[in-house]
Amino acid sequence: MKVPILDSGGDGARPGRRRLRLRELTILVSVLICYGVFSYLNADFRTGETAMTILLGASVDGLIVIGMTIVIVAGCFDLSVGSTMALSGLVTGMLLVGKAPVPVAVLAGLATGAVVGFVNGVLVTKLKINPFITTLGTMSMLRGIVLVSTKSSYPTGFPDTYMQIAWGKLFGIPLPILYLVVATVLADFLLRKLRYLRQVYFIGSNEEAAVLTGIKVDNVKLFSFVLIGVLAAMAGILVTAKGNALDPNEGIGAELRVIAAVIVGGASLSGGRGTILGSFLGLMLMQVIATGLVFERVPPEAQQIAVGAVLILAAIVDRAGSNWGRGLLPALTRTKNKKMERLFNVVLAVAVVVLLLIRFAPSGASSASTSMAHSGRRQTYVMIAAATWGPYWIDSKNGLNDKARELGVDCDFEGPSTVDVNAQMDYIRKAIARKVDGIIAVPMADSLTPAINEAIDAGIPVVCADADAPSSRRYSFIGTGNFNAGVEGGKQLAKLIGGKGEVALVTIPGADNLNQRVAGYRKAFESYPDIKVVAVGNDQGSSTIAQQQCRAILQAHPNLVGFGCVAAIGGQGAAVAVKEAKRAGQVKIVAMDRDEATLNFIKEGLIQASIAQRTYSMTYIALQLLYNLRNNDIHLINDWKKVGVNPLPPNVDTGCFTITKDTVSYFAR
Repeated sequence: MKVPILDSGGDGARPGRRRLRLRELTILVSVLICYGVFSYLNADFRTGETAMTILLGASVDGLIVIGMTIVIVAGCFDLSVGSTMALSGLVTGMLLVGKAPVPVAVLAGLATGAVVGFVNGVLVTKLKINPFITTLGTMSMLRGIVLVSTKSSYPTGFPDTYMQIAWGKLFGIPLPILYLVVATVLADFLLRKLRYLRQVYFIGSNEEAAVLTGIKVDNVKLFSFVLIGVLAAMAGILVTAKGNALDPNEGIGAELRVIAAVIVGGASLSGGRGTILGSFLGLMLMQVIATGLVFERVPPEAQQIAVGAVLILAAIVDRAGSNWGRGLLPALTRTKNKKMERLFNVVLAVAVVVLLLIRFAPSGASSASTSMAHSGRRQTYVMIAAATWGPYWIDSKNGLNDKARELGVDCDFEGPSTVDVNAQMDYIRKAIARKVDGIIAVPMADSLTPAINEAIDAGIPVVCADADAPSSRRYSFIGTGNFNAGVEGGKQLAKLIGGKGEVALVTIPGADNLNQRVAGYRKAFESYPDIKVVAVGNDQGSSTIAQQQCRAILQAHPNLVGFGCVAAIGGQGAAVAVKEAKRAGQVKIVAMDRDEATLNFIKEGLIQASIAQRTYSMTYIALQLLYNLRNNDIHLINDWKKVGVNPLPPNVDTGCFTITKDTVSYFAR
């Protein structure tokens, strides 16, 4: 029996094909309009450097978008792609550290992704487990494997040939952009033309009918899961090569970003509709908006509102396209004599020509005015945090804003909403494209080093605050001596428990500053042989997870007498768990930092002490040093750049202090 294959629009008829082309055209016009608006608002946005930044920002997620489109069109989806990225990067990194040849390590990483995809596919097709449950489970398992494997250390220091995968260029174009473009064009062509792949549209539209027509549904679905596994592995290898180290938190949130791009691009979660080109354009639309909002100095919190609005709008358009929009659309796109699509094409052509004229216009008269505006403008500095959520950053923002007012400069607080080193790299590239006067970086791992060095090579000075990237060429680190802070916490906890008993530590594996604090705790405990660390919890930066971890630790170790927490969230989670277990006062808690929740728990007697950092002072001092460096106010030596002498102190330890119930009232806001 001849298998009826639907067109790549999922409707199987000429109107469906026409409507799909219009949908892609609509998204493309939206991308160009957004680009034009942001270019009008900020001249720096329409530079080639900004375009490269946008494409680089999309390069990692873009690879996964290809696979996710095929999976979603087939009526499934994959939540494990972020964890697959991390696991494949781990396998590749461990082999490289073990002196394996680069091709062997890369192939092993790709094979890891293929195995993960195969397992997901088998569970979905053979055991008939819901794709949501299947991939949610593998997501958790794979992330756990990565965290367990990197508990003590993570692979770093890879060969230069491996680094070139992410940092190499061809004809001046970064290789990740070429990977994305080639993969997208090839995948879009194959999905439209290759008979085997086009079967996913029929499966997603009506799986039962697909079975009856002879399509091997299970095989096609299995192939789609293997494909997305390999593409996620490619993304993981790329990110690991970018950072010259594995970030255990690599890929967290990637699945949501990718699914959002696919839906914005016109795919339907119910399956049967979507294209690679549409998904790519959806990703580009989100990237242009995200980058443009950074250029316009929109706070990270407000940026989330814009992204959410785009998703809701995409859902409305999708709903309109499947119901009343089917009748409305022909009315809007047809006249009595001809189709309005011709007008759309004319508008698109004009928009492209205008943008090209703006971009490549001769720089004669306009360059002088641009130069004058640049030289006479108010200086702008950027602080790029590891994650922008949480009350921890309140004091940091206050110190930043106070010093900015003193100096008469602008200073923006930016960064990913959750811990994501790759996203931090993108923010640094956006800062480079904006030509800011200086960057304060808060790297969660030394893997941010290449991006920091890239900024310095572009003539933008960088200092690190709160957390350091010691192998980078940053000019200074201003922050807590984290090892010493851990030692102080360990001494406080040992004193509280009388120098003996079972204790647990709560941290976030992979964060270099927190690893140092854990090491400090262990060093302090060396003086107390009767203290035994029986568990190390991972709060993942979430109060909910912190509570779950601490509850489990209390259940597993009924003789536990203390928690040592190296981040604020861990202390709060321990306090809630101890209170629920009705063991307040019996289990001593040493927390970290001085946010309101921690201070309230100290007042309540659930937390006995907290090791507080001078977070206000960190950013206050960091911006002052950065400003002095930028404006050549430090006269250590004439032409220090030529001589290669850093005029700033390489390390500034802002120290820490202990807050107890006796002193907590002085720190309440």
